Amino acid sequence: MKNIFFMFLLVTALVGSYFFVDFNSLFNDVRGEVKFTSQLDECDLHKGPCDITLEDGTNFALEVFPKDIPLMKTVTFKITSKNYNKDIIPLDIYAKNMNMGTQSIKLKKIKENVYESNVILPTCIRGNMKWNADIIMDKVSHRTGAKFKFKTDY
Repeated sequence: MKNIFFMFLLVTALVGSYFFVDFNSLFNDVRGEVKFTSQLDECDLHKGPCDITLEDGTNFALEVFPKDIPLMKTVTFKITSKNYNKDIIPLDIYAKNMNMGTQSIKLKKIKENVYESNVILPTCIRGNMKWNADIIMDKVSHRTGAKFKFKTDY
């Protein structure tokens, strides 16, 4: 009888932890913070693509269309990578100088080594917004990522 009660408690605890514990967050906590590599300061997405090569050799080149990066209009984000071989690239876009929320988009492979997605960046009365576009690569033992930076006018 004790064994049945103990098994019942164990099963209840396991099922409860499945529903109430965020194991993905717990796993990310064990791996630690994301170690980002940023684009070179002189790179300007208004003029052309920006390249980032991660410590493992994975390379990403981000390009944005239209080049003026308008707010409240469709903007296309295009990433080219010679050595990334998955169907999507997750990209988190967020403002640095004001909380405008995070837009998490998935760039889909449109042809070999080329990924694209569209997004509408929100507007703000403040103007001159600074933005980050982050790619986060989850590895078994750590997290690494590419941080692209750009500005928008009004």
